[in-house]
Amino acid sequence: MKYRYLSYPVSQGMPVYGGKADLGIKAKRAISSGDNANVYKFSMESHWGTHIDAPRHFFDNGKCIEDYPCSEWVFTAPQVINTPLGPAEILRIGKWMKAINPLCDILIFRSGWSALRRHKKYVEQNPGIHPEVAVYLKKNCRNLRAIGIDWLSISSIKNRELGREAHRAFLDSKGQDRALLLVEDMRINLKLPVLRRVIISPIVVSGIDSAPCMVIGEFND
Repeated sequence: MKYRYLSYPVSQGMPVYGGKADLGIKAKRAISSGDNANVYKFSMESHWGTHIDAPRHFFDNGKCIEDYPCSEWVFTAPQVINTPLGPAEILRIGKWMKAINPLCDILIFRSGWSALRRHKKYVEQNPGIHPEVAVYLKKNCRNLRAIGIDWLSISSIKNRELGREAHRAFLDSKGQDRALLLVEDMRINLKLPVLRRVIISPIVVSGIDSAPCMVIGEFND
């Protein structure tokens, strides 16, 4: 088995919804200054970099990251599905549905936008997902617990209101009896081999709605 990161490292100037991240990185202690160790301070928002949207992102009474048990972050039936998308294009119900394994527990949409992460269009023209996709997946994929995307957000910055509706459709725990977690800004190579398992490791901070995370894929190559 081999393991690969399906998430990006946190870095200064990384693309975030609407612009670039300013982490405010500052050395608190430095060996070069005579200290015994190197210690850094930085700050970031809960939706920067590869991150998980939990229900509390759009629902005050919804679950936040710390409400989920460890077992919730291990996915043993992942599926990557190809859905090429153009600038600001909205993913809707279509032919791609026929390829879905109804037993999958995390469905990852590979649009090709990972290759554009260093370009302006990644933050200025990102695709989105229509709320109807959430309704369909909740109704027809009963084992599904999360979806992942290889672009910045399921909300296209060119159509924010539709994006808010999509977030509510996925994260509403009352919609088809459960919420679907959203893993956004994933690193998905176009030549990704067969994926056997996905492990997500979120930063668990009490009280916050969502969290940056590390995503590890297990492959049988």
